[in-house]
Amino acid sequence: MTYSDIPDPLWRRVLNRLRGGRREQLTEDDIQKPTMPVSRWRRVLLWGVIPACVVALLTYGIGWFYPDASCDGPFDDLTYVDGECVGATDGGYVFDPAFAKIEKRIKDENDWVARQHDEAGKPAFKVAMLSTLTTSDDTPLNRNQVRSALEGAYVAQHRANHTRGAGDTNRLVQLVLVNEGGAQQGSRYAVDHIIDLAEDSDADIPLSIVMGQAIGTKQTTEAAKRLSANDIPMVGATVTANDLDFAHVDGLLRTAPSNDDFARAFEKYLDGQDKLKSAVLTYDSTKSDTFASTLAASFRDRLGKHIEFSDQPFPGGSVETGGAEVFYSITQNVCSAHPDMVMFAGRRLDLDSFLESLSERICSNEHLTILFTDVGLHDSSQGTKKLEKSLKDANLTLLQATSYDPTWIDTPEAAPDGFGKFLEQYEGLIGTDTTALDNGYGVNNHDAMLAAIKAVRIANPGQAEPPLPSDVRDHLLLLNGVNAVRGATGTLSFNANRGGNPGGKFVPVIPIPTPKDYDPKDTYKTPID
Repeated sequence: MTYSDIPDPLWRRVLNRLRGGRREQLTEDDIQKPTMPVSRWRRVLLWGVIPACVVALLTYGIGWFYPDASCDGPFDDLTYVDGECVGATDGGYVFDPAFAKIEKRIKDENDWVARQHDEAGKPAFKVAMLSTLTTSDDTPLNRNQVRSALEGAYVAQHRANHTRGAGDTNRLVQLVLVNEGGAQQGSRYAVDHIIDLAEDSDADIPLSIVMGQAIGTKQTTEAAKRLSANDIPMVGATVTANDLDFAHVDGLLRTAPSNDDFARAFEKYLDGQDKLKSAVLTYDSTKSDTFASTLAASFRDRLGKHIEFSDQPFPGGSVETGGAEVFYSITQNVCSAHPDMVMFAGRRLDLDSFLESLSERICSNEHLTILFTDVGLHDSSQGTKKLEKSLKDANLTLLQATSYDPTWIDTPEAAPDGFGKFLEQYEGLIGTDTTALDNGYGVNNHDAMLAAIKAVRIANPGQAEPPLPSDVRDHLLLLNGVNAVRGATGTLSFNANRGGNPGGKFVPVIPIPTPKDYDPKDTYKTPID
């Protein structure tokens, strides 16, 4: 479906009919003359029953054609695209029942900011979180990851409004949630709405910046370029594809490591040991998946000396539906090559399938290490404990480059300087159960939101009103030195030398199952310059 294929909202089509926009012309033959006078009781019956029928038809008919009629109303900025509700909300519309609690907190904070603005005259601005906020079994992000992303962004919003964690609290911040759809099918609609918000000069609380981009695809790149062309600054949260940074898209920072950063972390790890030498590279060949293609390129560039055998491509199933199941054939080729490692350039859903195939390989007596990257620990569909057991039973190790280490909670000396403050806020606002942080989406969205807010606040510190988006964009590469972002995953520095990629970012390499001698203090950090 293209943007032009999106139908008019249901409420507009109903209004058109009521206004006579599609009324058919009736002839005399179409008009049935009554054969007897209509009695008073029949008129009462007609005027009572017909409206009731209309109400019932609208209620149940809308519910049948539109499972959630609140998505497509005349007073919101949401619409249906391919069965999913896409567009913008302040938290009042809930994209998934699992998000109801965190969206209510965001809505409450937004309402508090509005009251402070209206009653006390406090200046305020909006940050739009553009991401995939609806999920299914085969979307790149799962429900836990999206919920963690919302929680991280909310913690940063609340922290910025009530502490000095992101600079001057005189300018308050609202968080607008903009869903582009689980498969990004509503990306163009979502970006159109953001552009409209940014250009609304009459807005009481204006939009200043966008954050939260989550997956590296061609759709994400196209959306970023459209926002850039309209002078709207961006801070990506969990995008790692090498082409999604300031060097490739003017006005785009990111708080996640790039795929090249992940490869450098693996390079440091492999250079410090002597057991893992030879490797096979297997990669997702889906052309629109820039995460996979640029990760494969980074593996070749940084770790090419270890790749001794033929590449093994496969058609992934996360970004584009379909693709033949080829992991059995790849597993056979791996066994015939006898490598120490397999470098896996693909997404989590395909990794689960690949690990399952490897668990049944004929060469299971030979230990094999799988190199994988994600912003957090692999969020396996079978759970962490079962994953560790199945890896051990299959004589496999999953060696993961990531941007969050759960051991930071119990070993604060190994954690980034800003992690303790984040954890304090997280436990106070979300809860003391920190297992949800393991997927990395909470900490990275927190840092992206914090960076976005700080960029706005340093843009025109001497003025009461928020700066224009174009002014914020001009200050993005000044988030360094005294203006560096003290985030949960590092004291993040952004400059032109790094192309808008985060300097000072912690990138742990964690083996799963994790051995007893694992040292969380021996962590790769991205260069500042």
